[in-house]
Amino acid sequence: MSRRTETLFWQPEAVQALLPTRIVGKNLVIFNRITSTNDFLKRIARRGAATGTVVLADEQTAGRGRLQRPWQSPPGKGLWFSILLRPQLAPENIGIISLAIAAVAAEAFAKIGGEGFHVKWPNDVMFNGKKVCGILCETQIVQDEIEAVIAGVGVNVLQTKQEFAPALRSRATSLAQACGKFVDRQHLLIDLLTLLERDLFGNLRSKLALLKAAWCSHCYDFGQHLTVTLGTKEKLKRMTTGVFEGVGDGGELILRLSNGTSQFFSAGEITLAREAA
Repeated sequence: MSRRTETLFWQPEAVQALLPTRIVGKNLVIFNRITSTNDFLKRIARRGAATGTVVLADEQTAGRGRLQRPWQSPPGKGLWFSILLRPQLAPENIGIISLAIAAVAAEAFAKIGGEGFHVKWPNDVMFNGKKVCGILCETQIVQDEIEAVIAGVGVNVLQTKQEFAPALRSRATSLAQACGKFVDRQHLLIDLLTLLERDLFGNLRSKLALLKAAWCSHCYDFGQHLTVTLGTKEKLKRMTTGVFEGVGDGGELILRLSNGTSQFFSAGEITLAREAA
């Protein structure tokens, strides 16, 4: 007896028919349920999957964000996908990719709900101080060159406040809540993938200034006093406070310290909090 084929929540061919892209999504893998789209894409990237490959799931059972924090990915409520990039970038510039994806997401969300969406360094898109979208980029480096970047994107689309865990309700929201209306997940996916191809393919070395400018245009924190906390364990934490000046070519956060010098901080090492008034 042959094994019954599972009916997917979206058919790859139907999604691809709507995509105007030349590269992104031409290889599209869809799951109803998976542990992590990033983990699956990492495996097929090592086997030679093409740049622009997208892995999408209706539900993730082990989705994660930065610093291995769990990311709730319930079925029917969000966009949980990963995209494979093989960028021509120096390893020290790799952090710009998560910033560029956040800027793309903020642009797409603004089309749906107008003002109020903004980026938070290094990898979040917020609405009124609550997280709507997170990005996790994982890099494969071979002989000091970037072999692949697996960029995971999680967007809260249709959750009500009550559908978030109680501990998250003050810190997370969805596009439907932010915009006050239903948001079509498939239309949003098409827009995101189209914008990602526009900004993240081609010669990225020549686009660094444009990518930084795009991110900065969605950032509310410039000129603010910020406290950067390094480390995750209480006894090892170090805190630095300064004025947020901008971001570097590698996506680093730049703080101007009280002594007038500038200090660079890289993603993955810190958490960020606005200094108390």
